[in-house]
Amino acid sequence: MPIALEHRSAIHDLVAEFAWRVDHNDGVGVENLFTEHGVYDIAGWMISGREDIKHFYDDRRARGSRTSRHLFTGLRLTANDDAITGISVLTLHAEQGAPPLRLDPVLVADYSDTYVRDEDGRWLFDNRAVTPLFLRDVPNP
Repeated sequence: MPIALEHRSAIHDLVAEFAWRVDHNDGVGVENLFTEHGVYDIAGWMISGREDIKHFYDDRRARGSRTSRHLFTGLRLTANDDAITGISVLTLHAEQGAPPLRLDPVLVADYSDTYVRDEDGRWLFDNRAVTPLFLRDVPNP
């Protein structure tokens, strides 16, 4: 099923906004990019619902200064009757503290997403699942 350019563009913007909020705004507002009962599955660690997603980023901020860059590439979209699914590749650079920091990536992972539209027509994540492919030993996600 073909996906209209306006929907492709909106979903690309959603993925970019997720990265921006995590990297430049310490995760503030990431929960609002998910449906009310959306699931963020980080390698089998299920974070369900906006409140729990918000709590995850609140806890991360409480650990202190963190610098990260979530680089999403290769977004491939597929449509079905009621949703669009997407797979992209994340290369993550992240360290506690202020830059400059080590260059080597912390993680390379596949992100498998399900996107749905809310009552206002805005695309949101209904499910976002992370499958690590390459992982540097780090203490916290």
